Amino acid sequence: MTRTLKSLGLAVVAVLAMSAVVASAAQAQATTAKFTSMGKYPATFTGANGAGQETFKTEAGTVECASSFHGVTGEATQTVEVSPTYTGCVAFGFLNATVSMEGCKYTFKLTTTLINPHRYQAHVNVHCPAGKTIKIVSATCEVSIGAQTGLTTVDLQNSADTKSILVTPTVGGISYTVVKDGFGCPFAGTGAKTGATYTSHSATSVTSSEGIHIG
Repeated sequence: MTRTLKSLGLAVVAVLAMSAVVASAAQAQATTAKFTSMGKYPATFTGANGAGQETFKTEAGTVECASSFHGVTGEATQTVEVSPTYTGCVAFGFLNATVSMEGCKYTFKLTTTLINPHRYQAHVNVHCPAGKTIKIVSATCEVSIGAQTGLTTVDLQNSADTKSILVTPTVGGISYTVVKDGFGCPFAGTGAKTGATYTSHSATSVTSSEGIHIG
């Protein structure tokens, strides 16, 4: 009897586990949605976040900045290119830092629709002109972030009035290089590193003059 009950219990657990997997799959699916202007094309879109809201975390601590974003789309598309600007930065325990994009940009590609709640996810690529990287400089520290693809994940959701998009990055696995590790800089030496994260403490509202949404 005991052996029978144990077997039955294992069977129930297996069924419940399979049900959870199926339910999870039903809640997320590859998306056909696109970034779509509510008016004419080309559509210019912008976004901004306050001081300390954008955080890049490394082995030596964090870089926190205010941010603004700008992009243009010529049609409804699953992929948009964004030019970011970072100001008012602090980094690695120092009060002042600069983040220079050197022409580098981000590309967001919609990949997934999450059914409940109804929102979307995107991968992000970092792409730079030849020989250029994103440079972070603070006191005796210098870090560079080069081109890389398929970083995950960025969460996106249409605003209540569907005229803007709320964007929240929780991106991990970012590669970077410590170029300078001078006196007082808390890195464990120079060279290539990985495992940095880029997150936002609050969603960035991306808008355009005539409205933009995912649909």
